[in-house]
Amino acid sequence: MRLRYLVGYGTPFLTAYSKIRWILSTGDLGYVRILMYHNIPEEKFAQFERQITYFASQYQFLTPLQFQEFIQGKYSIVGIRLLITFDDGFKSNRIVAEKFLNPFGIKGVFFVPTEFIGLQDASRRNEFIVKQIYKSIATDPEISPDMEPLAWKDLEYLLEQGHSIGCHTKNHKRLPELYSKEELYDEIVESGNILEKKLGVPINYFAYPFGDIDSVSKLAMKVVKSRYKYCFSGVRGPNYFPVDTCAILRDTISLDDPLSYVRFIVEGGLDIIYRKKARRLLVLTRD
Repeated sequence: MRLRYLVGYGTPFLTAYSKIRWILSTGDLGYVRILMYHNIPEEKFAQFERQITYFASQYQFLTPLQFQEFIQGKYSIVGIRLLITFDDGFKSNRIVAEKFLNPFGIKGVFFVPTEFIGLQDASRRNEFIVKQIYKSIATDPEISPDMEPLAWKDLEYLLEQGHSIGCHTKNHKRLPELYSKEELYDEIVESGNILEKKLGVPINYFAYPFGDIDSVSKLAMKVVKSRYKYCFSGVRGPNYFPVDTCAILRDTISLDDPLSYVRFIVEGGLDIIYRKKARRLLVLTRD
């Protein structure tokens, strides 16, 4: 953590470098940085509020629709724009949307695994979190009683508030571990169909579980492309136009990160480390 504080102090140099590049460039170097959050424990609401307040004061957020228009070349930007997303379908996501996002007019994308939504039985819920979301073989001490899943009515509320819902498979399985097209279809395609039927809206967004480059395969990507318009990863990096619609980059944000380090991420401080992985992701999207 101390290193993250020190690294964050390099952000002004990154910002100056970015401005010089923009001045010298004849093109538009604006990009979208997509923030990725997961469960937000109640005891960390203050950290989340501090981060969102900081982001809102320093950058402009895009709505999911504006991001689509950016991808399609219908919405041009200069500088850095943000889009916020949440993975895994925890009840806390609705709470922070209501308490912190809505007052700022920030609209996000909420990626949910359908088998987790509305899971009421505590033992089954905890088993899903431990074995599917955390991929642990033993009871995880980090599981707390307030780690409830979103209910269908919560998803309806989010839609009413102008947010978007995306698919995160049925059971949050690591896709390269599924070897048959039937299993992949059930996890990837059928889960989106369930959301669409239950919510009565098109489900065009997909985020594969775990998000790293080794958690998606070429076969899985082919199935994703057959069902969804947009696929979000967990590979860090900026999204410049033109964006490959199935190789969308996102940055995980930790609630424990100091604001200087969060700014370091948004300004591109970690991008060079992930460039090879971003290129690998692009290869996976090619037919």
